[in-house]
Amino acid sequence: METKDSYLKKMKEMFDDLNYKWNVERNKLEGKAQHAKAEVKKKFEDQLKTLKEKRVKMDQKLDQVDNASEEAWKDLKKGVDSAWQSLNEAIKKARSHFD
Repeated sequence: METKDSYLKKMKEMFDDLNYKWNVERNKLEGKAQHAKAEVKKKFEDQLKTLKEKRVKMDQKLDQVDNASEEAWKDLKKGVDSAWQSLNEAIKKARSHFD
C-alpha cells in the first residue's frame, strides 16, 4: 500500500525531473520559435503560458498533499494525478508546434 510520503516523494521526483527536462527542451524550442512565422510563435508563447500555469497548479497540489493528514492525502491524490496528466499534455502540445 502506498503511503503519503512515498507517493509525495515519487511525484516530487517526477515533477523535478520533468521541470529539468522541460527547461532544456524549452530553450531549444524557443530558438526554433524565433525563426518561425509570427502565428506559430504566438501559439507557442500561448502554450508556454498555459504550461507555466499548469506547473504552478501541480506544485500547489503537491504542497496540498505535503500538508495533508495521513487520512486526507488520499482524497487529494486524484487531483494530483489529474494535474500531472494535464501538465504532460500541455508539454506535448507545446512540442507539437515544431515536430
